[in-house]
Amino acid sequence: MYMYSTYTYMLAQLCWSLAFHHFNHSHIYRFTSLSAQELLFPTMPSDHSPSPTVARTPGTLAAANEKFFSNSAEYIFKEPWVLDFHAKLRAYLEKNIDWLGIGNDHAQSTKVAERKMLDYACGDGFLTKIYQPFFTKYVGIDIAPGMVKKYNETAVHLGLSQEKMYAVKGDLSSGSTQEFSKPEDVPTANLSREEFFNFDFAGVALALHHMENPEAAIVNLVKRLKNDGVLLAIDFLQPEEPSEPKCGERKGCNHHHHHSCHDSSHGHSHDHTDAATTSSSPQSAGDTISHDHPTFSLERMKSMFAHAGLIDVDIILSDWKLELPIVKDPNTKLLFVRGRKPQV
Repeated sequence: MYMYSTYTYMLAQLCWSLAFHHFNHSHIYRFTSLSAQELLFPTMPSDHSPSPTVARTPGTLAAANEKFFSNSAEYIFKEPWVLDFHAKLRAYLEKNIDWLGIGNDHAQSTKVAERKMLDYACGDGFLTKIYQPFFTKYVGIDIAPGMVKKYNETAVHLGLSQEKMYAVKGDLSSGSTQEFSKPEDVPTANLSREEFFNFDFAGVALALHHMENPEAAIVNLVKRLKNDGVLLAIDFLQPEEPSEPKCGERKGCNHHHHHSCHDSSHGHSHDHTDAATTSSSPQSAGDTISHDHPTFSLERMKSMFAHAGLIDVDIILSDWKLELPIVKDPNTKLLFVRGRKPQV
């Protein structure tokens, strides 16, 4: 949702990410689409020429995400495969509530005046809908105005007042000052206000690979947590090299192999469509993905969390097959990273 889902946008992010990531491939296939169906389900490569490396200036990735994901907000969450993926991801997150460490406080939540959740790159509020029972107030932040609107629509559907659940436009990663939305539409919020701090929990799903500086995003999210608050990040696992340990072997750190062994093949459909159908000037969805970090290794994720001052860092991996139109590798995995802000 940058597609900073936590949605992600979860799905929009997932769709565009898997379609674009080219990992070790030397070519990127381009697709042209004239409809939402064609946009989401690309089938025929039209150009096998190498993809040039283009240097980005600060703020351009953020601007590309703001524009592209606002344009896709109206249709992405209605796709059947998106709904199916949401259901499977939700089931996985719900069965790992104890691992996340927020469920232990649920019995005490009624005794606390306020328990706050921050849904960063909130999209339509996927994470908020899952963790709603554990908190009393929910704040979404997203770079895309279209996604901000979707989150606020979700609040209405859940019967929550604007005081209890709302989203604002903002960016905790790139520091970009560019914006495509009109000020009277969804203005950028002043994230230095007190209401955007002292959260009991913050989550960001399938969004870090859309950010110019994911390390900065993690640091800024941790700053907004209360002491003892929990951070959850979800993203794509970087394919391991052939020298990876056998299944079940530990890697010298806290993470769990909740999956079968997988090889280092890069079997995603690393392609991207060229345009958002709702945009008057076509924009490549590939422009929304970081060239430097389309996926994350276990080591990098742990390093980012440790650098931000988090403790009790742990990682688990998805345990189901990602049955998505543009995923060719049956061993594609998501990683789920949890950390806690220490007591002072």
